[in-house]
Amino acid sequence: MTSSGEAAQLYEITYLGTGPGPEVRTVEAGEVAAVIEYAGEHGMQVLVRLCRPVGEPGTRKEDAS
Repeated sequence: MTSSGEAAQLYEITYLGTGPGPEVRTVEAGEVAAVIEYAGEHGMQVLVRLCRPVGEPGTRKEDAS
């Protein structure tokens, strides 16, 4: 929780090409830049996706039906 009482925004980080299966971890918004910088320094590729809170409706057409 943040100091204002709201839940911190989370992002799912997927490290691509790290082995037989991708490594996935979840980080807070403030850590995303550091993850990207670290990956770049080590020649890694990462996929960054916003994590929606459980129960939050999606914005895609498929999620609306």
